[in-house]
Amino acid sequence: MAAGALPATATPAEQPGEYPGVRNVLPPGQSGGMTLPGAAGAVLGDPLGRQAVDGRNAPENFADQLEMYDALNHADLGALTEESLGDYYKDAPLTLTDDEAVSIDRPKDGVVIRRDEFGVPYIEAETREDAAWASGYAGTTDRMFLMDVLRHVGAARAAEFLGPSAENIAMDQEQLRTAYYTEEEAAAQVEEVAARYGEEGERLLAAADAFIAGINAAQQELCPGLVLGPACPVEYAALQRLPQPWDRADVVYIASLVGGIFGKGGGAEYANARWLKQLEQQFGPEEGRRIFDDLRSADDAHAPTTSSEPAPYGGGPVDPAKPGVALPDLDGPTAPGTGDDAGGGGIPAPSLGSLSGRLAPAPMRITGPFGTLDLAEVGDGMSNAALVSAEHTADGHPVAVFGPQTAYYAPQLLTEQAVVAPGIRARGVSFAGTNLVVQLGRGVDYAWSATSANSDNVDTVVVPLCDPAGGTATVESEGYLDDGRCVPMDSRVHEEKALPTLGGVGAPQVLRFHVLRTEHGIVQLRTTAGGKPVAVVTQRSTYRQELDSVIGFERFGNPEYVRDAGSFQEAAAAIDYTFNWFYADDRDIAYYSSGRLPVRAEGTDPHLPRWAGAEWEWQGWLAPEDHPQQVNPPSGYLVSWNNKPAPGWAAADDGWGWGPVHRSLALSDRMAALTGAGGVTTPDLVAAVQDAATVDSRAFYTLPALLDTVGEDPQLAEATALLRDWQERGAHRLDGDRDGAYEDQAAVALFDAWWESSGEDGAVTSVAHELLRGTLGDLVTALPQRLDDHPRQGLGSAWNNVSWYGYVVEDLGGDGDWSRSYCGGGDTVACQEDLRASLRATVDRVLAEQGVSSVGELTYDKHLDDIRAKATGVVGVRDIDWQNRPTFQQVVNFTGGR
Repeated sequence: MAAGALPATATPAEQPGEYPGVRNVLPPGQSGGMTLPGAAGAVLGDPLGRQAVDGRNAPENFADQLEMYDALNHADLGALTEESLGDYYKDAPLTLTDDEAVSIDRPKDGVVIRRDEFGVPYIEAETREDAAWASGYAGTTDRMFLMDVLRHVGAARAAEFLGPSAENIAMDQEQLRTAYYTEEEAAAQVEEVAARYGEEGERLLAAADAFIAGINAAQQELCPGLVLGPACPVEYAALQRLPQPWDRADVVYIASLVGGIFGKGGGAEYANARWLKQLEQQFGPEEGRRIFDDLRSADDAHAPTTSSEPAPYGGGPVDPAKPGVALPDLDGPTAPGTGDDAGGGGIPAPSLGSLSGRLAPAPMRITGPFGTLDLAEVGDGMSNAALVSAEHTADGHPVAVFGPQTAYYAPQLLTEQAVVAPGIRARGVSFAGTNLVVQLGRGVDYAWSATSANSDNVDTVVVPLCDPAGGTATVESEGYLDDGRCVPMDSRVHEEKALPTLGGVGAPQVLRFHVLRTEHGIVQLRTTAGGKPVAVVTQRSTYRQELDSVIGFERFGNPEYVRDAGSFQEAAAAIDYTFNWFYADDRDIAYYSSGRLPVRAEGTDPHLPRWAGAEWEWQGWLAPEDHPQQVNPPSGYLVSWNNKPAPGWAAADDGWGWGPVHRSLALSDRMAALTGAGGVTTPDLVAAVQDAATVDSRAFYTLPALLDTVGEDPQLAEATALLRDWQERGAHRLDGDRDGAYEDQAAVALFDAWWESSGEDGAVTSVAHELLRGTLGDLVTALPQRLDDHPRQGLGSAWNNVSWYGYVVEDLGGDGDWSRSYCGGGDTVACQEDLRASLRATVDRVLAEQGVSSVGELTYDKHLDDIRAKATGVVGVRDIDWQNRPTFQQVVNFTGGR
């Protein structure tokens, strides 16, 4: 949309009403702060477990939604009714009357904040600026310390704020490598986005400043200069820190976390290049490239998609011979890039992060005074969406069940609010510290949600090094060639004074990190390519434009902007982060995949690093009409679980999991059955989505091919029968009767061990490895993709974008799309024996480990899979049974609208 395209905001008298039809749940609860007196009471009231019980050892509304959320996991899904949905979801209106409110606050003229029985703030204001002020004020009341943590993490100052633990130092390194900004650079982005969007941008600037003022007002009220004040969050007393006022830079720092963790894809070209070179060394150039293309699964025609309409982008066979491709040497000398020790001492070398692909993810753990926050879990959590169009429902109106999966924390990273003022009538959630806008939620007569798209907006650029002083370039050089000129890198030192705290233990120290940037972005590593010194630089399309996406979020909540599916898609097109957006009103369902996605130059290869230079630079941005999108698809439904958006839409270079097996099939299979039968109700859709939430997608979709290949072996008859029976009944990991064990625990134990087991020496044994080992040999463990995404991580989210699941089906039951067969080196008899030997060894191993004589006696501790919410404050919440489900979930069925 052009700058200034937003319609003039309506006056209060012109504001539309609201339409019912939305329920939601946000575990564990809305309240997120605890005072010093409250903390003392928590410890005294529950000295050992310190698990939150509302009103006893935790504030009201701290954990009240957790029980609703967990209860659905053992409900009789076939008996759900419209009335019983209230046991698992709360109503989500836009407004609340004084009579309905549990509390009413008027913190300034023109603002009223009512709270309901769940502690959700309902903000009504006379102006958009007053509403923004109130959002800052209410959000700080609910998440003050968490917001403070996130702004310091975004500024790469976790160690300074929380203490110099190894985790905090590593997190600061990673943030510097992802989104380094000086305070001046960060603050300037606020005015820059305002300038880019004209009148609309100026309105947003005024709202942003009011939002910051509201945060500061709440901080001053809660902590009026006294660390140990009775209303001040207890964490400040533990840290011996005074909360500092917020400014524009802080908002940008938090936005950089959202963009750098959720809203990106790509950046693993360096790992891909190394893998390709290893293949070429072992198999020769031509065969090596064919194997790379087989396993990369960049544009697999059999991968499930959200939209049925083609949207070509990226892809194609790998071609390292293209003139714009830059291949770093496998064994060349190296020197660190950003994040290295700049002279303070004691700072370890930074990880390679995305340069390592998915085998060695970047460290993102933060240790605070009472717990640990792992932001890597947030990025891997992902989300899902299931929407049914009007023609297939019982009442002739769409139904939807959707939400983001942002991992489990106490308090939750998301915070909920309802806001009614000129220019905004919306309710939903936002990341703490970004609730100037409602990021996912509902409007007057529509609702929306998102899943991470991970589309390719990050490239690895290889820049020739030079010596600005005129000497010979080495990997230590801090100059780079730009159109033949030797330009000094932007070289800085990021300094922190880190003192030990209750959580961030470690010696007092001054941390000094080296930061290197070129015009493309942040330097990750220095090495050689073709024997010549180069810098490896990450270029992200949203770097230096972290706040631009706020324009789209602001439009989502404006009823004058979003009036139908088409205008929603236009609003989504203004979001630069790579998300899949979903919309439902009383007439339509719609989808749009957003992102500031580069058009790449001819002569470059999207799988591999590219050279710097004008000839190879990005050639603009993909037009909105070329993004994946659809309204009311012919299938009658839309499904997303971080799967491929559309036919022809290639996966980003770091994503190899869009093959024929994806967890989204667990949803789409159920949606196809529902829409085929017709007459879908809201309880029907809730039941289908929840049923999919307990499926072991890895097992359900790979076991048929594996067991068919193993065939009839008398020695394995009991094992194969056990596994096949579990698969045919849905391959659920479910303790529906809550007797303490999964109904199919023997099959779960056997298949888990077959898929991945670790020996005492750390060596991994896997049927997936054995599948390819006959061809790849030892390289099978060097492939830069993780082997599994298992519930035992404690994250809830599981089975996401793992390439190995698809490899099983493609190689054993595929239709010849691959260039060759891999199992058994291409010999079917050898393949069968390899898989039989793998299963025999697994059976022998697990029987010996458990001391039983038959596989039917095997047990599995379901608590290994429990969702373990990370407590970032004094109290946490109890573990709950595993379910693969959004952490904020909306149930939508509008029966009327404007």
